[in-house]
Amino acid sequence: MSRVLPQILLFLIGIAIVFIFKSKSPKFFRFSSWKLSVLVAGLYLGVLIMLVPILYMLPNKDFVKIVENKDQAIASSSNLMNNLYNQHFPTEGDLDKLEGIYKNSDQTFKLDSSKLSFDLQPGTENYHVLIERKELDDGEIDVSTYVTAQYVGEVNFTKRLLPPAISVDNGMLSLRAPDRQTFEFKQFNIDFTMAQFNNQNSSIHEMSPHFANQIIFIRVPQSLEINRGVSGDRIQII
Repeated sequence: MSRVLPQILLFLIGIAIVFIFKSKSPKFFRFSSWKLSVLVAGLYLGVLIMLVPILYMLPNKDFVKIVENKDQAIASSSNLMNNLYNQHFPTEGDLDKLEGIYKNSDQTFKLDSSKLSFDLQPGTENYHVLIERKELDDGEIDVSTYVTAQYVGEVNFTKRLLPPAISVDNGMLSLRAPDRQTFEFKQFNIDFTMAQFNNQNSSIHEMSPHFANQIIFIRVPQSLEINRGVSGDRIQII
């Protein structure tokens, strides 16, 4: 309400100035009103024409576009997490088909041991590690990382989230969470004039977030021995 009052006050002041000017100089006002109208219309049209090339000069990479399939993406993410908690594990092919699930890294490591152990470092407690055996022994470990839908309000940040750091050395797969990310979010409020026609508030005070989950999918050679160790409850073999 405090933002609307100055606009109303300026509008009333403008009407008062026009009324005073018209009452004191009626002949001049009638003579110049059509010229003033043409001038204002010309200036307005000129501003609109100037804004067209400026619009195309704006950098697309610095603007996050609002997507229309938010509900479907969040629903797919929620269903996936419920399946994981209920011990229903998807294959990697299934993950690639789910809407709202984004693969943010894909790595291959040479096998340097007959056994694979895990070092899940602090910060990865909520990561879901799935292991699938290949049909052959190709001497390689394939690791793909996925992230579920991440929204702030209506804005999708999923593809901007960094994947975890993964390394394999002497039969030890180390998983470390990425460094802390900071996003600067700027929102353009709806103008008061538009808000009164589309029944929206001119200022949005609350934006409900939906946080992402990380899934680590590991494909190992058929005969590789897996040592889940103390992290056995966080590592699932499918």
